[in-house]
Amino acid sequence: MHKTEYTHINLQAFKELTFEDLDIQKEIIEAFFEILEEYKTVLHSELPNKNWQALFKATHKIKPNINMFGITELESIIQELEDNFRNEENLDSLEPMVGYSLDILKQVKTELENELKTIHNV
Repeated sequence: MHKTEYTHINLQAFKELTFEDLDIQKEIIEAFFEILEEYKTVLHSELPNKNWQALFKATHKIKPNINMFGITELESIIQELEDNFRNEENLDSLEPMVGYSLDILKQVKTELENELKTIHNV
């Protein structure tokens, strides 16, 4: 089977966790897209409103997906955002981290869309 190399995701553990079941992988990726859209919506609407609790909940919800899809460059950033939102600290320094994470997540989505195409072609 063709192995695709990606820049931002590492699907080795994900594929092992799903026992290489393409239908399950497809469902999980599509569910992640929904969570990702929710996350982006919350960040864009609640960061300007300084709704730290909503931002914490959204960041907490996306965190397991960051690990599952092997997005290692975001693991520490998402953890830091989660901690800062929860504790309402370092709030002045969050926007660059949020912007960076959204940029990476946009690229992650593109890579996962490519993976879905690969799954459909198997």
